[in-house]
Amino acid sequence: MAAGRESDGRGAAAALALLAGLVFSVCLNQPGWFDNEGRFAEGAREMIVRSDWVTPYVNDVPLLTKPPLTQWLAALVFAVAGPTEHARIVSIVAAMLTIVATCRLGARLYGPRAGLVAGAMLATTVGFVLEARTLRPDGLVIAAVTGAIFSWHVAETGIAARRRRWLLLMWASLGVGMLAKGLVPAAVAGVPIGVMTLRRHGLAGLRRLEPMRGLVVLAAIVLPWHVAAALANPGFAWDYVVNQHLLFAFDKKEPRDSVGDPVQFFLAAFVGRSAPWVLFLPFVLPEGVARLLGRAPEIADGTLLLWLWVAGTVGMFALVPSRLEHYTLPALPGVALLAARAWDRMAAGRVGAGARVYFALVALVLLAGGAFGIVHGRELLAEEAYWLPQAPGLMALVVPAALVAGFAGALLAVALASGRATALVGAIAVGVTPFLAILVRALIEAEALFSWRPVARSLARVVPDTEVVFESPIEYQVVGGLDFYLGRSVTMLEPRGGYVPPTYLEGRMQGVFITRDELKRRWHSGRPLAFVSDPQSRRDTATGLVDAPYYVLDRFGDRWVLTNVPVSASR
Repeated sequence: MAAGRESDGRGAAAALALLAGLVFSVCLNQPGWFDNEGRFAEGAREMIVRSDWVTPYVNDVPLLTKPPLTQWLAALVFAVAGPTEHARIVSIVAAMLTIVATCRLGARLYGPRAGLVAGAMLATTVGFVLEARTLRPDGLVIAAVTGAIFSWHVAETGIAARRRRWLLLMWASLGVGMLAKGLVPAAVAGVPIGVMTLRRHGLAGLRRLEPMRGLVVLAAIVLPWHVAAALANPGFAWDYVVNQHLLFAFDKKEPRDSVGDPVQFFLAAFVGRSAPWVLFLPFVLPEGVARLLGRAPEIADGTLLLWLWVAGTVGMFALVPSRLEHYTLPALPGVALLAARAWDRMAAGRVGAGARVYFALVALVLLAGGAFGIVHGRELLAEEAYWLPQAPGLMALVVPAALVAGFAGALLAVALASGRATALVGAIAVGVTPFLAILVRALIEAEALFSWRPVARSLARVVPDTEVVFESPIEYQVVGGLDFYLGRSVTMLEPRGGYVPPTYLEGRMQGVFITRDELKRRWHSGRPLAFVSDPQSRRDTATGLVDAPYYVLDRFGDRWVLTNVPVSASR
């Protein structure tokens, strides 16, 4: 591996990260919180309201399925700016740190130009851009994993006198990641770091990782909150270690509040999130395999490290039945670095003529897809999208997206004609940029389908302090976004099929849910009541959600908003 390059390109990397952060921050308060974001935003809001920074709450119920780093950081934003969607700046800062670490790792592996290209590729990767604008722990995990792998590489190949401090930084990065999402960062970073250490030094090499000092660093970062949470919430330790990690990995966790994705969808989602730079990976696979077999020069050690990072992340979670499509996000910096290596090899003429045929086919697919989208895209969307009346702005984006696809295909064809690898990468970057803008715009237009903000605005039309009843799925925490926008907790209807609480909630479930019989009694009591249906269940009509008579206040995607008394201007 290339050594002694850690200082190369630092200024350019910082400038790139700053530019990306500014671009990612445009219209950061749009859309409103989606379901998965709402639980972290509400957890942060309730932290401030309760002045309790140990136990996160959502809807006045403790929620300890993940450590609270995301809520802590969001709460700090709220403390300064008030409850706001701009708390997504937490993920943007994490993305900026990830870009810098990616650039610097690429500079060490393949030179400063390749490092900068890798950072630019990461900043234009579909999944990375979307995650940078999403408030959840995964952005912090990506940064922690990237920082840990970069720190290990500097310790392994840099100046010996500084080795220990970089190893301690590696352990600290993992500790921060573990405060965001448990053992996931350690498992993801452990594959490339562990395999490369064993390959270079054998079992004795594990001592080179300074495990005893590392455990002290981890304990100093991770243990205080875990101990405090365990003392404040009996049953938390068992639930966190066994239920949330071991049983969850084998899809045996209770409550059954998530369902693993099929492996085909999981892998397809990885390709989609890694677009467009995943297209370059086939051209560096032979180098990684050759280095594994000892048939490639030392610089290919970097390629092997990156393949272990990407394949280890995807492969590890693909084998777990509880896999969810976003679990591959920590592999995205590795994909960008491998793509930059492919560009480097293409520029040096070390990639065969098959690459031209391959990218010509990609250009042809883009051109054909763009033409089809222009002619039939709107018609196809109208036929397949039952939810379109709730998000009519999405229809207006179909033709622009198709035009961008055709434009990208034409740019790619021109770049191929030039025969230069840099022109090829530039054409793809220019082609994907407007697509990313359209994708962000599509999320904003889809606010009515997936965000709680429109629901809360609709409920503002009912009598003040009207009781709101939420039809809870087993994953009742999705109510967090509704709580956030209402500024108060709501009544939760018991999930169908019952609810098995985690051990830290045993004996604390009194009053968390109301029964359907109790809902019926309140519905007919004469007091104003509003009902919000489960957003995870599709209902084409409101029939059967509550007893008649009822009045439809609004509908947002699969969220029906009903009342038991007429409301002015209801639909």
